[in-house]
Amino acid sequence: MRSSRVASAILAVVFMSAALAGCGTATNSAAGTGGTQCGSGGQKVEVVVEFANKNVDESCVTFKGTDLAAETAMKRGAFEFAAKKFSFGDAICQIAHQPKAFTSCFASGQPYWALFVWSGKGPWRAAQVGVSEVNLKQGDALGWHYGSGTPGAPPKPPKV
Repeated sequence: MRSSRVASAILAVVFMSAALAGCGTATNSAAGTGGTQCGSGGQKVEVVVEFANKNVDESCVTFKGTDLAAETAMKRGAFEFAAKKFSFGDAICQIAHQPKAFTSCFASGQPYWALFVWSGKGPWRAAQVGVSEVNLKQGDALGWHYGSGTPGAPPKPPKV
């Protein structure tokens, strides 16, 4: 009898934790980090993530149609992320558990995820809107760089 109460209590805590984990943020449920997913058909975009230690993770994402929402590209690229809503759109506060925890996406003096877009030619452009406002077209790339101050752009994506 006691063991069934303990098991029920543990399950209740697990379910409550899972329910509360999503409050206030949007989290991609895909586990792990990005991996190449491009097949032979459809349009292609690239997601490039440069972490604070300069490690780079890239994912090629295929889609049908004329464009793809950047948040959808992140999800299809298997990047775990958490976002918060702002007036300029959703900001990504965490990618692949970096940082391990956060209370603010843009805490003073702390590193943050800077968003860049590449149109297939020329340099990366710093996004002037949140990731929820970015749509990618064939050959475009979405870039992230984690750093302080004015983070530099991530490395150029491989040809998509």
